[in-house]
Amino acid sequence: MRRSALALSFALLAAPLAPLPATLATAQEPMIKPNGQMQDVLPSGPDGWKKSDVRTAGGALPMYSVATAEASYRKGKVEIVVGAARSPTLFKAVTGSIKVPSTLPPNGTIEVLHGKRAIVITYPEAQVPLHQIQIPAGVDGIVMLTTRTGSLDDLRAMVKEVDFDPFPPR
Repeated sequence: MRRSALALSFALLAAPLAPLPATLATAQEPMIKPNGQMQDVLPSGPDGWKKSDVRTAGGALPMYSVATAEASYRKGKVEIVVGAARSPTLFKAVTGSIKVPSTLPPNGTIEVLHGKRAIVITYPEAQVPLHQIQIPAGVDGIVMLTTRTGSLDDLRAMVKEVDFDPFPPR
């Protein structure tokens, strides 16, 4: 049962971090603003990358936390979405899989990136390949980087731009 719960969590996390559907986003935008502390985690705009406006996270993150923020970064045809959230549930799921690699999602591996252990996932069988990095941060945080147009190396480089200081230390 524990494995299936983790598998479900990762399936939800694997969903691209796209903006909410227009009708839902329009209804919620005035009420929900990106979490200020999570905004500070996001890269300010590395050289050569154009950063979008910061928004509340789309995809799976808001299902687990209201303390979210995300932004898109574009360089040529490559787009990377970086999301940050404070979520004990996601934090436990990701750290649990790092500690027990048999619970990793398919195609998932563990790497040390920017001094932090992270789950690196590639879904090459998807219609448009998806690459994702999930990093637990502090005592209850998660940072997710996702791309469908770039490579894992693009994500690894972007991880170096994330500021993990706003997360409470362990």
